Amino acid sequence: MMNREGGVEDWSKTHSSPLEYSKLTLINFAHRCKKEASPTLYLLQRTIQPVESTKYLGVIFDRNLNWKVHQAYMVKKGAKWAVQIRRLTQPTWGITPKFAKRLFTSVVLPRVLYAVDLWYTPVNNKHDGPKTVSSARAIKQFASIQRAGALAIMGGLRTSPTDALNTNAFLLPTSLMIKKWCFRAMVRMAMLPRDHPLHKPVNWKITHLTKRHHGPLQILVNTLSTDAKKMEKIPLTGWNPSKTGELPFCIRIPVDKEALARDAENASKEIQVFTDGSAQGGKVGASAILIRKDRPDKILLFHLGPEAEHTVHEVELVGLLLALHLIGTERRGATSCSIAVDNQAVLKASDLELRKPSHHLACKIL
Repeated sequence: MMNREGGVEDWSKTHSSPLEYSKLTLINFAHRCKKEASPTLYLLQRTIQPVESTKYLGVIFDRNLNWKVHQAYMVKKGAKWAVQIRRLTQPTWGITPKFAKRLFTSVVLPRVLYAVDLWYTPVNNKHDGPKTVSSARAIKQFASIQRAGALAIMGGLRTSPTDALNTNAFLLPTSLMIKKWCFRAMVRMAMLPRDHPLHKPVNWKITHLTKRHHGPLQILVNTLSTDAKKMEKIPLTGWNPSKTGELPFCIRIPVDKEALARDAENASKEIQVFTDGSAQGGKVGASAILIRKDRPDKILLFHLGPEAEHTVHEVELVGLLLALHLIGTERRGATSCSIAVDNQAVLKASDLELRKPSHHLACKIL
């Protein structure tokens, strides 16, 4: 594969990307029960000896993929940073608890919990026998790191209870802290748009269940019970910057209600559509009515769901979509139309980058 015609060597020469053989590492992945010796890789340039673990993109991969080497590296690095924060928070001098906590949450936690969604395996409480297939040991070691950080933040005694330290330092318990970071990683992967290269493999892993040999992503799905189909997708590029301000319609915001009423009465447009969205009785819905001279009015209603899952801004955008749908049902021709919306944030959304919650509806409108 390396030296054959059209192999890696030829590819590196044609793409002006010479290979650095000093960084080449050989690791043979195998089941933890197999103790077979790893073969050696012989190349024309050098001989590559197999290793038990190697570091790639900040994560240490071991031969059995049990992540014990990376967890040990994580504990060592976290203990080092906790000691450094402890040195900065002396009783007579140093930083205040406010900045100590900010340093712990912004420096220590990202370095210790880096790629936690990859190497973390939750404890299976449903298992009747010994819970060996889990990261219970790593959780206990991380608890000691968080306790050292909480002691540095609060300046407490060594015999202070861990729960009291976490409560006063406004830190989550160890298990909840790790689940929070795993949930954050899961949400980021579930929110990838369709044009993202990782959307297809992530969506396949989430929707297809495997009976045996679950991967890290499937373990996250089973643990967090997250439905990726209900996650809002944020596009990579919501709007072309070169077309900012170039809209196929005109926006006009009246000064007051009287001016709005006069505009509605004196409107010269053949089709007028009025939209509205509101929350009532714990439910959220949108409506639109199309008015055309000498023709019956058309009304369209849409119920989004409970108020706890939707916002008023989202409902107003849905009202605009209903208005466009009603206009699309009319006969085609040189027909002018106007849409009235009672929300300025919806009208001004066309000038934004459209990469925030509910902006995927604005992208559909444009």
